[in-house]
Amino acid sequence: MLATPRFPTAQRGARLRELQLPELRPEPGMPHDSKLLVQSAGAATLSQVWRMAVTMGTYMVLRRFIPPEEMGVWSWAEPLFVLIAQIRDLGVPGHVVRMRDRTYGNYLVLQVVWGGLLAGALALGAPLLAEAFAGRDAQTAPVLRWMCLFLFVQGLASVPLTYFEVEQRVVRTIPAELARNVGFAALSLVLAWRGFGVWSVVLAHTASYVIYAVALWLRAAGDIPLRYQSAATAGLVRSSWPLAVMSLLELAVLNLDPLIIGLVLPQAAVARASLAILALFFFSRSVADAVGRSVYPALVAHHHQPERSFELYRLATLFLVSFVVPLSFGAFLNAEAVALVLGGEQWIGAGRYLTVAAFVPFLRPLTMFGREYLMVVHRDRLLILYTLTNLLSLGGLGYWLVRGELRELGMAVAGYFPLGTLLLGWGLRQIAPRSFDRLLVEIGELYLLGLLCFGWIWWVPAERMWLRFGLSAVAAAVCVAIALWRHRAAYRRFLGTEADAALSQ
Repeated sequence: MLATPRFPTAQRGARLRELQLPELRPEPGMPHDSKLLVQSAGAATLSQVWRMAVTMGTYMVLRRFIPPEEMGVWSWAEPLFVLIAQIRDLGVPGHVVRMRDRTYGNYLVLQVVWGGLLAGALALGAPLLAEAFAGRDAQTAPVLRWMCLFLFVQGLASVPLTYFEVEQRVVRTIPAELARNVGFAALSLVLAWRGFGVWSVVLAHTASYVIYAVALWLRAAGDIPLRYQSAATAGLVRSSWPLAVMSLLELAVLNLDPLIIGLVLPQAAVARASLAILALFFFSRSVADAVGRSVYPALVAHHHQPERSFELYRLATLFLVSFVVPLSFGAFLNAEAVALVLGGEQWIGAGRYLTVAAFVPFLRPLTMFGREYLMVVHRDRLLILYTLTNLLSLGGLGYWLVRGELRELGMAVAGYFPLGTLLLGWGLRQIAPRSFDRLLVEIGELYLLGLLCFGWIWWVPAERMWLRFGLSAVAAAVCVAIALWRHRAAYRRFLGTEADAALSQ
C-alpha cells in the first residue's frame, strides 16, 4: 500500500558491537526526556495534521482539473521515487541517529555527491525507466526527469530534518512545513487552473520542496554541527547498509499497489487505485509518521529493557488502531461517496477498489510500529524474513491477479494475504508474551466496538448515499470517543506528563 517514509530505525546492538560502534544508552538530557518527547510529539502531530488537511484539500481540487488518465504517471512516479530515495540515503539517517558523535558534515557531503550523481544518472536514463510504465506517453520521461531534481533537493533537506528529529526539536520544523504546504497548494492550484494538467503537481511538488529545504537550513543555521571527518564517509555507508536494505524492502511492500498496477495497466487504473489507497491510509499513516518521529528515539533509548519499550509500543499501536477502525468501516460503507468527495465524477471508479481493500488495515495493526520495535530489540533477521515474505506473498499474488480478470482489484484482494505478518507477530510475542496477548485482546475489543458502532448503518439503503455518509461520520466520532475514553489512562501516559511512568511499569 502507498505510504510515506517512516523515520529511519536503528540496527541491532550485536551488529553495532561487530562494527565497534557505540550503542545509544539513556543519559540525562538525551532526547527521550519525557518533556521533550511530549513537546516533539505534539509538534510533529500538529505539523502532520496541517500537512494532511492542506494536501488532502489541494488534491480534492486538483482532481477536478486533472482526470485519472493523466494523473496516473504521477501516481506511479511518486512511490517509485520513495524507493529510490532509500537508495540515495543508503540507510545513513538511521545510523546517524544511533551514533554518539554524529557526523552531519559527512551526511551532507554524501547527499551532495552521491545524491547528485544518482539524480543525474536517473535523469539521463529517464526514457529507459519510463519503459517500465505500461501507461507511458510522451510526458512520462520528462516527468521522471523533474522527479530527479526533487530527489536531490529532498536529500539536502533530510540533513537538517534528521538533526531536528534526533534532538527532539521537531517544533522548529513547523515554519518550514507551513511554507512547503502553502507553496504547494498555491502553485499547484494556479497551474492547474491555467491548464498545466499533471505538470501542476510535478512542478509545485518540486518547487515546494526547494522552499522546504531552504527554510530548514535557515532554521538549523548556527545549531547543526556540520563536523566532517576525513575518510569517514565510506565507513558511515558500510555501517548503514543493513538499514538501507531493510528500509528499501519495507517501502517496496508498502508501495506495491501502484507500482505493480503500473507495470500492467493504463494510467487511469493506477490513478484510481492510488486514490483509494490514499483515502484508506492517509490519515492513519500521517498520524503514525508524526507519532513515530518521537516514539522511535524513546524506543532506542530503552532498547536494553524490552518489557519497558514494549509498553510504549503497545500504547502507540492502540492509539493508532482507535482511528484505523472507524476509517475502515466508514470506507467500506461509503466507498462511492468518498471517491466523489475526493475526486469527483471522473474518479468514482476508485470506489470499487476502496470497497474491496477497506479491511486490509485490520490484518496489520501489529506492523504500525512493530518493525521499529523489533529492530530496537535486535530482531533484524526476523524482520528481513518478515519483509521478504510479505513482498513475495503480496507482490506475487497481486501481479498474478492484476494480469487476470480482476485487473487493479487484484492488488486489493492480494492485500489480505500479508503472510509475513504472522512472523512479525510471532517475534513480538517471544519478547513479552503477556503484554502481547493483552494487546491482541485490546485490538479485538476495538474491532468489536467498530462493528457495533457501524454495523447498523449497513441496513440503510445504498441509494441514500449521503445519509449513509452522515451517519457514518457520527458513528466514527462515537467510536473514537469511546476508544479514547476506554484507554484514557494509557493515552494520558503516552501523550502526557506520565510518559516516563508508562515506560517504568
